Amino acid sequence: MLVLSVRSHHGPSTEPATAAELTLVATEFNHDYQVNDVAPVWERFDASSRTVIARSRYLRWHHECPSAPGAATTLSASPVSNGWWVVAYSISGVILHDYWHQEQRRWRFSLVRSNPSAVALYSSSFANYARATGCNAG
Repeated sequence: MLVLSVRSHHGPSTEPATAAELTLVATEFNHDYQVNDVAPVWERFDASSRTVIARSRYLRWHHECPSAPGAATTLSASPVSNGWWVVAYSISGVILHDYWHQEQRRWRFSLVRSNPSAVALYSSSFANYARATGCNAG
């Protein structure tokens, strides 16, 4: 018998704190970002990352300046310390690392730990964001 697993963007109310589950979540997260389906990306932000940029602003900026980072391949998910995990992934042969942890038994992405330069960029004006990302909409 063939059993298929379908993941919903809304996901379950709790997610196991396992490498296997985080690998699935991070793979979906990176795919959504790659295809500019950024609403579920922002929904995965942790509380501190959500204070960096409001959901409406994040969606608007990414709609006006879609990114094209290339396909990401999730390589591993490993615990590091104090409930934090690191996810290694590759885009065009470059190995990158994102930091995740659980909030209310759901995996959350830390923009603050994973990409401090994006934090600075999202805290600036849209014109600065557009210029930095090579977008002509600014």
